[in-house]
Amino acid sequence: MRRALVLRADDLGRRVINGATFQFLGIMLRTVITIGSTAILARLLTPADFGYIAMATVVTELAALFSNFGFNNLLIQRRVISRLQMDTVFWAGTALGVLLAAAVFVMSFFADWLFDDALVGDLLKVLCLPFLMIGLTIIPGVVLARLMHFRTDFWIQITTIVTRTLVAIGFAWIGFGVWSLVAGALTSTLVQVVLGCAVVPYRPRLRFHLPYIMSTWRTSSSYFGGGLLFYANMNVDLMLIGRQLGAVSLGYYQTARSLTDEIRARIAMPLQHVLFPAFAAVQADPERGREMLMRSGRMLAAIVIPIGFGVSATAPELVPTLYGPQWSAMIPVMSMFGLSAALKASMAIATPLFNAHNRVGLALKYNVVSSLLVVAAIWLTLPYGIEAVAQGLVLVSFYSLIPFRTALGLIGLGFRHIWQILGLPTLAAVVLWASVYLARPFSTEWISMAGGRLALYVVLGGCVYLLTLHLLSRQYLRDFSDLARRFLHRS
Repeated sequence: MRRALVLRADDLGRRVINGATFQFLGIMLRTVITIGSTAILARLLTPADFGYIAMATVVTELAALFSNFGFNNLLIQRRVISRLQMDTVFWAGTALGVLLAAAVFVMSFFADWLFDDALVGDLLKVLCLPFLMIGLTIIPGVVLARLMHFRTDFWIQITTIVTRTLVAIGFAWIGFGVWSLVAGALTSTLVQVVLGCAVVPYRPRLRFHLPYIMSTWRTSSSYFGGGLLFYANMNVDLMLIGRQLGAVSLGYYQTARSLTDEIRARIAMPLQHVLFPAFAAVQADPERGREMLMRSGRMLAAIVIPIGFGVSATAPELVPTLYGPQWSAMIPVMSMFGLSAALKASMAIATPLFNAHNRVGLALKYNVVSSLLVVAAIWLTLPYGIEAVAQGLVLVSFYSLIPFRTALGLIGLGFRHIWQILGLPTLAAVVLWASVYLARPFSTEWISMAGGRLALYVVLGGCVYLLTLHLLSRQYLRDFSDLARRFLHRS
């Protein structure tokens, strides 16, 4: 606990590599578990079940924005913090959790009016319970992040997701329907709280420093505003589709979006988690920060862009293989969201830059424009169905280039560095997409099973991408070779 009070910049490279290693190991395991469990649940549940839980999530995610009000990011960003500040954030988060649980419970009585379906209200009456425990996760998360103990965080996250998956599948197998997803969510929160409290020896003291809360109000408000806009971007489509097109269409739409969101949630966001304290620790050394950003940005783009393009290219085989032929209506939606996920995830490194340099207010302004564009795209395309909505959101995702350029400018980088980070992986991914498209007419005659064609396209696309990227630049091979060498040296 004492070591967590001061951010250390010594041996930072090794600690970043260690953190990234466990983050990406966690990514692989969580992705396999998530895709596997979704494939199983898609056969045990109906599209409407996923649609109902998506409607309820619109309310719970809005409430979750208030759960810490950015207090945890403030504790991570500051070079020196005190135990009194930790106690203050703990009690503030706990009080907010109780209030939010009550708010979600009250909202459950209006769900019939909001979504035109009474079942959503019943779900919310149970899904309010995790908010009673959410305050208990704040300080353990802050301590692990400041110490960059990502190995411990890895085991917590893996244990949590495995338990959640087993509970959800078990309840679905018995026949609980949509309630199996609720049971998994409740179990996930409980396990995370128990493990976090077990590994971080933090016991809150009965004291509260109101001046600290007031002094951070402006920055906290910016964090909250950014979170609110992120919520709007992620949920306004669910609310409108659920109300206008019904639970079945929303089930197709949300399932497609959830799988492609894994690219950002399982790869880009964990890297943000590693780089935020790292960038904060080298604020006084811009040259070191630029080198760190360019290398991590290149590697992130080299990983997420081909995955997104690959999902888009193989959607006609991926959907029936994972979910069954009854989900074929979401193939075009999955194809569009794969491209959108590649664009957004490859530029996710901008977020830790804004946060580490305490420019949350600037990021908030860009998020306002992004939210307006998202709402406009959905409003204009909704009458034409979920495929048109997905196409509109792909176009809006190009706007992310603007805040990405601004974030790079905080450490003295410009447009040519955007090309150095994103350009070559994108060109190689386009070649990947084209190779799958050209191979499909021939492979359909040779291989009748969608799963067999999917395996062929994964191998073909992966080989084509790696070869093309290496021919365009050998810098990526050097980056990953250096990462592997440092990891082996650490071991």
